Amino acid sequence: MSVSVSTPCGEIIGIQCDGYQEFRGIPYAEQPIGVARFKAPEPLLPFEEPFKAERFGDAAPQENIPFFGIEQTSEDCLYLNIWSPACDNKKRPVMVWIHGGGFVTGASSQVIYKGRELAVNGDVVVVTLNYRLGALGFLYLNDLLPDEYEVSANNGLLDQIEALKWIKKNIESFGGNPNQITLFGESAGAWSIATLLASPLATGLFQRAILQSGGADQVLTHSEATEITRRFLKAADIDATKPEKLWQLSTSQIIKAQQACFKHEINRGAFGQPVMQTGITLLPVIDGVSVSQQPLSAIRNGDVGHIPLMVGCTRDEWNLFLNMPGVNRVANTDNAEDMGKLDLINRCETSLPGMGERAANLYQKRFQQNNTDVSYSDIFSAFESDRMFRIPSLRIAEQQSKHSEQVFMFQFNWDKGPLKACHASDIPFVFGHTGTTAGQFLTGGGDDSAKLSATVQSCWIAFARSGDPSTDRVGKWTAFNQDSRQVMCFDTKTGLQEDPFQGTAPLWENVL
Repeated sequence: MSVSVSTPCGEIIGIQCDGYQEFRGIPYAEQPIGVARFKAPEPLLPFEEPFKAERFGDAAPQENIPFFGIEQTSEDCLYLNIWSPACDNKKRPVMVWIHGGGFVTGASSQVIYKGRELAVNGDVVVVTLNYRLGALGFLYLNDLLPDEYEVSANNGLLDQIEALKWIKKNIESFGGNPNQITLFGESAGAWSIATLLASPLATGLFQRAILQSGGADQVLTHSEATEITRRFLKAADIDATKPEKLWQLSTSQIIKAQQACFKHEINRGAFGQPVMQTGITLLPVIDGVSVSQQPLSAIRNGDVGHIPLMVGCTRDEWNLFLNMPGVNRVANTDNAEDMGKLDLINRCETSLPGMGERAANLYQKRFQQNNTDVSYSDIFSAFESDRMFRIPSLRIAEQQSKHSEQVFMFQFNWDKGPLKACHASDIPFVFGHTGTTAGQFLTGGGDDSAKLSATVQSCWIAFARSGDPSTDRVGKWTAFNQDSRQVMCFDTKTGLQEDPFQGTAPLWENVL
């Protein structure tokens, strides 16, 4: 059965389901193809005929990772999906999901992101969206190409902003409140949200934000971004003074050429101490237009103190990258299972020059004092989990709490899946998908994981509704601040813990 909705952009026909309505593959901008390949998205023209929103739109071009289950990709990828209990005038809270994938993979149509359970259980409207990835979304051409080509920086981020503009304009027709929009996202989705907090172009487009396994330090300077672009152009055999070939490359050629970008090393250190990163290098750039400063600086300065935040991570983030084929490009994983102490030191030194031995000794002491079965691979995973996700999440909470009393930290400690509390293991709990194939792999599945999912959903929904994630299931969720460093830890027994970062956080002072 179908359902028809009249919106400011025209009539949209979706799917009437039992207890909810679903709209798949709604375009939110004009197709970024042809001469528009490296330009900002153009606002969508109103539909002349009713648009059938019955199939998901194509994902952005990307490498094939079987675990993700993404089949159809193309440059015509700017689509969003909506789940609503009813397209009425109730003005429900709106939750907008931005997917992760290191800015090079992922799609809003992945099974693990389907929003039915969250929408129905919370009486909220759930939106998921695509955006341009890799070189198509984040290649910084502005300082190398002549002005006549009118390329734009941060196109993937501009796509997200254009989607939010569409949502704010049209979501009331789907039963949502355009003035009660909560962004939530994981990994690159959370990095995106942090960057949107610092973007003057996103001001007023959302009121709350939930950052899962993210940080506010994943942006590039002009010089870093330009050097990465030079590597791409060289790999694609393109002369920057005669760049017409850029618009002739096939998507497979673009994906192949962007591999050269991943080999470049960037420094994420905010205090002069090198913190080196490869693999994830096609990132937003501080261009002075869409991104005016480092996101953490905007948070530190109090520019977004009026926006309530939830921020957190999973305990064993890096386990995913050490063990999952296809997603381990960002990790130094060769022979990790055979790692010895010297290997640990060397790997820590690669990521944190000049501090490798100190880091290895600290993490070994921290994680072997109560568990003699911990391997050097486990220790390295803990180190990298902190470097990439846990400490950056902590920095957001620390800085935002200086300006706001609505900062709430969380950590997922549930470790019943084969990779323990790994990166992305929080997603099935949030979306209510612990029983799916991917959900069972990440969480272990079963009745207890389903019960924890209900608890997690209640908190996310409460925050979207009021800015406070406290619920009957978890009790009063005390806000995070320097005096009360309370973190809600989701596990077999969920509850607040005092500063679970304290054992290793001192290593990162004045570093990240």
